[in-house]
Amino acid sequence: MMSFIASYWQVFRVIFVIFSLYLLGDAFFRWDGFRYYASFTEFLPAVALATILWTLVAMITAFLIWLPGRILEWFCRRRGCGIRTEHLLLSVCISVLLGAAVWLGKRLIWEGMVTTLQFKVGLFLCVVLAALFLTWLFRNSMAVIQERITPLVWLFGIWLVLSVPLVAYNTWGKQTEHAVPQRVQQSSVTDDDRPNIILVTFDTLTARDMSVYGYKRPTTPFIGKWAEGASLFTRTYSDSNFTTPTTATLMTGKRVWTHRTYHLKGSKPLKNDIENLPLMLKREGYYNMAFIVNPKASVKTLGVSESFDIAPLPTEFSTAVSLFEIINKFLYRSFGDKIQLHDWIIKEDFILRRLVDMISQDFSITLVPPRNAFNRFFETIDSNPPRPFFAWIHLLPPHYPYLPPEPYMGMFDSSPLMRTYKSQWEIYTDHSPTKMRPGINTFRARYDEFIRYSDKEFENFIMQLAARDDLKNTVIIFSSDHGESFEHNYVGHNGPHLYEQFTHIPLIIKWPGQTEGRVINDLVEQIDIPPTILDIAGIQMPSWMEGRSLVPLMKGEKLPPRHVFSMNFEKNPSRGQEITSGTIALWEGDYKLIHYLEKNKSLLFNLKDDPDELNNLFDSEPETGRRLLGIIMDNLRKTNERIRRGE
Repeated sequence: MMSFIASYWQVFRVIFVIFSLYLLGDAFFRWDGFRYYASFTEFLPAVALATILWTLVAMITAFLIWLPGRILEWFCRRRGCGIRTEHLLLSVCISVLLGAAVWLGKRLIWEGMVTTLQFKVGLFLCVVLAALFLTWLFRNSMAVIQERITPLVWLFGIWLVLSVPLVAYNTWGKQTEHAVPQRVQQSSVTDDDRPNIILVTFDTLTARDMSVYGYKRPTTPFIGKWAEGASLFTRTYSDSNFTTPTTATLMTGKRVWTHRTYHLKGSKPLKNDIENLPLMLKREGYYNMAFIVNPKASVKTLGVSESFDIAPLPTEFSTAVSLFEIINKFLYRSFGDKIQLHDWIIKEDFILRRLVDMISQDFSITLVPPRNAFNRFFETIDSNPPRPFFAWIHLLPPHYPYLPPEPYMGMFDSSPLMRTYKSQWEIYTDHSPTKMRPGINTFRARYDEFIRYSDKEFENFIMQLAARDDLKNTVIIFSSDHGESFEHNYVGHNGPHLYEQFTHIPLIIKWPGQTEGRVINDLVEQIDIPPTILDIAGIQMPSWMEGRSLVPLMKGEKLPPRHVFSMNFEKNPSRGQEITSGTIALWEGDYKLIHYLEKNKSLLFNLKDDPDELNNLFDSEPETGRRLLGIIMDNLRKTNERIRRGE
């Protein structure tokens, strides 16, 4: 028994050091992004948790190497061969080093080069043969290697031991800072006439691919018909180009440079505990519910969970039983609001996830159907909660991966391409359509098919509401957090660009019993949605909201025109430092200016004449360009002054 333990220990030591070195390198690069929204003392618990979890993976990996090694050693001993477990271990280590060298070479030398299957197979065989040769050459060197890595084993072992109490303290011992909500007083007036309000947002839904907004494919037949009896806003723009800052805007009514949520996670909206939409509603007697499928938009991520009466965790909507989904749910429940980067070792850019993705087709991304969130909403209202209520339902489709179920898959493109997560991964994560120009149209078709599926899910939701007789006193607001790009040499969202594909989002508002539609072509933006909700509820808009109510436009009245902004500040720290990099877009009438701060580059478009933003007018119409740029820089200067004052 002791010999078995000793031999396993020899294998584990080597694997433990290799894994720890990789984690150390990954932590170095991850800190570069983490420091933008959190401190080093907040980063250490994340490293500690990743160390513990990664060590468990190392133990399993060591066992998977040790067991075949012992079997092989026993078999070879019976045949009189001298192959031992340490030889297999040496072969694995050499293969890892060679594989890392090949990967580095691909990044530095072969980046962008199209490789055939024959080339990949040949390269793999070369690596295997080289590993076998080097293993034979250094077959008696494992004792030396074990001796040399002993100091590293001790070093990483000490950190592992320290990681346990560090994680325990941050998870159970440390007092979590909760917002202290102000005392909520129920309204003294009768609530019978105050409408219920449902805000439905589909993640990554651009208006440019919706047939209700004139897109060529019939992606939204039901929404188009439903909008005939609603207020359809044709020029609504998101405040940024990815989820967390835009949903922070939806919950606060503030622009990104005001609430300062610049990153996917970690930077909660400024003053979010006392200045948010659901808290305003709650003070006036509204019962608040949130059914958020995307963790990056969860009420905990946004720091507004105290303002909601019901808000299931995003992981509760998934019915998947894959190993990764089970691990993800466990990590989120155990550490999600205690340790940032709690899901470090299962993130898509971590080697464990990449290795599993190479083996599996679709398990690493489990799509949560909209009906899962809708059903939780109906279960809640069937239990007869207090009225009036405000419900925010944020759904994941049509967010990547674009994998709609049958019969929607293939509806707009019958090609067998792009029908699995694995086949979509490379083109999406590269963000560049140039590598797969012939397949980019199919890729977009999958996105459009996903929108068609979402349209059907929304139809089912409205039909169920009608069947429950809940539409008589309910206002429904349909929108999105941001768009999705397949043009301008960029696939997906995030990143520096603020073209129309990223920022043009749907906004449709339907009053109870409304049958007459209204098309509104005024420029509006995401910060206008919270004031509109307050106006619908009969609540005065607070001074800290930067938007304005759209109710007058819905009644046929006029509002004075004003500028609309969108921005991305991912490369800036979210607290205490001025904004020096990023992108800001400004709309004025038919004109739109996009300014890149770092490059000091401006793009001017006339969207009426050039809706696809192909013709930069900044040099040909310098007066307009300089005037709009001056408006952007003046607002940015005022923002930086507030930051310097600590506001």
